[in-house]
Amino acid sequence: MQRMVSRGLTFIYIDYGDLDRLYLELCYSLSTLRYWKFHAPVDVVIYTDKPGRYRDLPVRIVDIASKIKEFSLNEFYHHRIKPCVLLEEMKNNSNFCVMTDTDTFFQSGFFEKLYSVVCAESVAMDRYHGRNPFPELAGFVATLPNIGVYRYDPKKSVEYNSGLMALDPTKHIPVVEDAIALIDAILAQNKILITIEQIAFSECLRVHKIQVTTMRPLFRHYYRVAHKRYMQWHIRRWQHKQGGVFTPQHPTIPYTRTRVRFFRIWARLNSVLIKRKLRDRESINH
Repeated sequence: MQRMVSRGLTFIYIDYGDLDRLYLELCYSLSTLRYWKFHAPVDVVIYTDKPGRYRDLPVRIVDIASKIKEFSLNEFYHHRIKPCVLLEEMKNNSNFCVMTDTDTFFQSGFFEKLYSVVCAESVAMDRYHGRNPFPELAGFVATLPNIGVYRYDPKKSVEYNSGLMALDPTKHIPVVEDAIALIDAILAQNKILITIEQIAFSECLRVHKIQVTTMRPLFRHYYRVAHKRYMQWHIRRWQHKQGGVFTPQHPTIPYTRTRVRFFRIWARLNSVLIKRKLRDRESINH
């Protein structure tokens, strides 16, 4: 009897530009991803303009240095790179494709829920934000390559966070193509918002009538500024303890709103004390 082989999962990260913090975030995210065991094959690919940075990690690497300008519309909107990379991977991969941001980590039970979602022909995303995410688009109309005429409806329009997006290449390529076209149509109307990418993706899922399931709290995404500062401070210390050696491990950094609040207070007090010491030194020198 022939044994059935489960379809694999391909996790996609992106790192471009000059932000060193993305490398540290990615290493921590990847360590928590690789820690959890799962019955289906798990592949990880990093699309980057710095391929040498990731050669020591257990990942596949795709150099996109020559495509950054094309994907970002000549660096006009960098978040457009995300759906372009996702589309490129989906066109060349039969696995379920999971785009994830670097400022993330994975909890126990994540794989089991994610796999049940994608096998049910749904799309998994980070979290739900709400309705009418871009009021200035009221009345906006665009023609998309697959779904046809799209209208922004303030009563129906939705936004999910795209810190994680899990799709089936055999079914959802038209959605990603339409999302890119919708981004371009919005930008052509001089409508600028940093979250256009995830709004366009959410809206295309809605008009294509595809079920969306959110992955929070099994998937953690620390995208808010104060939360990023807290996690980056801890990740730098985590990386130092690792000695630069990649090791899969469960999430070791405690992450709660209360801890973030206390960190903000500590950071402010520490900043005041440092400034005071500098002033004291200057007065002594003078």
